[in-house]
Amino acid sequence: MVLRGIFLLRKKEIDWFYEGGAATIYPDAWESFRDFIPNEERDNFVVAYGKRLNSNDLRKQKAAAKIWTTWEMMTSHLLPNEGYMRRGQDDLFSLAFARIENHYFNNKGFLPTDSYLLDNVEKIRHIPAIIVQGRYDVCCPMISAWDLHKAWPEADFKVIMDAGHSATEPGITAELVAANEQFKSLYGDNGQF
Repeated sequence: MVLRGIFLLRKKEIDWFYEGGAATIYPDAWESFRDFIPNEERDNFVVAYGKRLNSNDLRKQKAAAKIWTTWEMMTSHLLPNEGYMRRGQDDLFSLAFARIENHYFNNKGFLPTDSYLLDNVEKIRHIPAIIVQGRYDVCCPMISAWDLHKAWPEADFKVIMDAGHSATEPGITAELVAANEQFKSLYGDNGQF
């Protein structure tokens, strides 16, 4: 199994990215995300965006989706990627992207506890795995990958020193290809363990 950009759906991760923590690194991008929501609703941006993404007003849905998606696109690469950011301007893409993410975050990933994934690593410990994480991943902070690594030391842990979040960052792409090639050489083309 190859895992990249570890996000464990814990409250601290959602709060970091959607409640202002990541704004300390991207204050310019955060302003548009923050300012779309009225002051009286800024105590929970995930809920506030959820209301707009699921409103009966399609214009309001599209506007919220573009802003939500643009926030993530602007923070996904170590260095700005204009082509990637333009994807967030596509109505269909941004609406699907924002709604899916927001739905999971509003429902805490449908997990019964905040630490459920870490608490249940035992269920997958037997599966050979490589964890690939960008050192400067703002969307999925390094602490999440580190916590998973500590709970699952049997998994190989690769930190890409010159990368943010996106799988298209050169260092992450190279490591993902190498990880898959490693499993291919170990288990052959049929993927049998």
